[in-house]
Amino acid sequence: MKRLKCSKIRKLSADRPEASVQLAKKELNKLQQMTSQSISVSDEIEQIVADLRRVAAPSSEPFVFTKKLKENRELLGAIFKDCGDIEFRNFDAGGKKALIVYLEGMADTSNLERNVIKPLMSQTGPDNPNTGNLAEIFATMKSISEHILGASSVSVLTKASAAIDAVMTGNALLLMDGLSEGLSISAVKYVKRDIGEANNEHILRGPNEAFNEGLPDNIVLVRRRSRDTNLKVQILKIGERTKTSVAVLYVANLVKPGLVQEVERRLGLIKTDKILASAKIEEFIVDHPWSPFPQLQTTERPDKVLAALYEGRVGIIVDGTPATLLVPCTYNVMMQSPDDYTIQPVISSLIRLTRNAAAFIAIYLPAIYVSVVSYHPGMLPTTMAISIAELRARTPFPSFLEAFMMEVLLEVFQEAIVRLPLRLSGAATMLGAFVVGTTVVQAGLINPLLVVVVAITAISSYSMPSYPFNLALRWLRIPMLMLASILGLYGVIIGILAVTIHACSLRSFGESYIGGLFDIDLLSDWKDGIVRLPAKLLKERPKEFGAKDLTRIGEEDG
Repeated sequence: MKRLKCSKIRKLSADRPEASVQLAKKELNKLQQMTSQSISVSDEIEQIVADLRRVAAPSSEPFVFTKKLKENRELLGAIFKDCGDIEFRNFDAGGKKALIVYLEGMADTSNLERNVIKPLMSQTGPDNPNTGNLAEIFATMKSISEHILGASSVSVLTKASAAIDAVMTGNALLLMDGLSEGLSISAVKYVKRDIGEANNEHILRGPNEAFNEGLPDNIVLVRRRSRDTNLKVQILKIGERTKTSVAVLYVANLVKPGLVQEVERRLGLIKTDKILASAKIEEFIVDHPWSPFPQLQTTERPDKVLAALYEGRVGIIVDGTPATLLVPCTYNVMMQSPDDYTIQPVISSLIRLTRNAAAFIAIYLPAIYVSVVSYHPGMLPTTMAISIAELRARTPFPSFLEAFMMEVLLEVFQEAIVRLPLRLSGAATMLGAFVVGTTVVQAGLINPLLVVVVAITAISSYSMPSYPFNLALRWLRIPMLMLASILGLYGVIIGILAVTIHACSLRSFGESYIGGLFDIDLLSDWKDGIVRLPAKLLKERPKEFGAKDLTRIGEEDG
């Protein structure tokens, strides 16, 4: 049998070099490079087209509206590229093409369908009563809004930047073919927190409504309490990217001349990409940002804001935060609470005096304890000095270190209570009381008398109506302790002088932070300062804020 001879099997690439794997990989890399280059060329072409479209637009505008709806839609599409929550709704209205643009989730679509889309689409129906003058009605956006739309708040927009801003704030933008202008339709509706009670400024008597995170709601809460047409509201936009709405509130015939302009000037100087809280605005506009004392008053109560406005002050409400700022701010207003005006004047005056004493204790009591125990035990009665010496003999640390450790423990517990969920904060409080009050003392680490001193100091700081002021007092305790541990009572006196001089040097929008207490020209302000007289005797507004009209109660009302 004759055996067949098979030809030798060879690789395809041996006969056809162009089919080799290496060559295929090389070609694939070239293809990938060409693909990436084509993408970059496409982006450059889009940029060139966008630049060409911007030729006729001012430098501050992204583009200008044309009379062709298709072009306007493409321009808006380029602006809102990759924004999946932007809705473009095309429809016919009176024989013309129309487009409505809105942000899904922030616009009330039911309202738009009922008051905008349905009335416009009905213009092409046989039962339309405007058939005769339809061309005249659709000649301008203003005519359309006056004759067809049922929306309560509309405004004609000719600038593209205003139209884009309207869409991003939740309004709907209506465009018509043949018109080079848009129509902003108020349809804002989004999920927000309901009006609730004040979390940080609860009072026993009186209203407890508090601001929420919505700027329109917060303005309404102030407006609802006054029918005064002199109560003015100016809306500003701050933040290069967030364009956060900031409202400036004041009473036109009361506010000190120049104060509103100064507030708006400082707000206008803020150059930042985002504003998410009023605290950030506070840091930009205060006179002394390194001072521990708050130089703007913060509140979440609308009644407190209105009371401040009628003293000639200015309110700043920031969209997205319930904390409202009040300027100017002085030591007097920091020590006042809405509860002061819901109880008897005599009791209110006593409470205010107590607060001032508590502020002194909150700063200086641990320092006085350390200085007396360490340097001046002879100032104490003999029995008390012996008793303290016995207690201190059981602890291994010097009094300064004991006080410092207690302050650190106190701050740690306070931070833990604030950061923990509400249900766990009670457990943390009990644990802190057990550790500080029992275990640390029984272990002989801390003098029991020092625990009492620190506890009194902490309770005194909690009695402050303003939480930022409370934080300032807590912060000042540490340098006071250091001065007391080095120089004894001399150090405490130096610390008191330093704090007093610093507080006197502070200015809040031109007003002295604490100087009003020592100014003889402002003696009449004491009637509603350290003490509070009955309402019938408070006939004048505080002079320190420079209100145009100082008369609060006329002669006929007295």
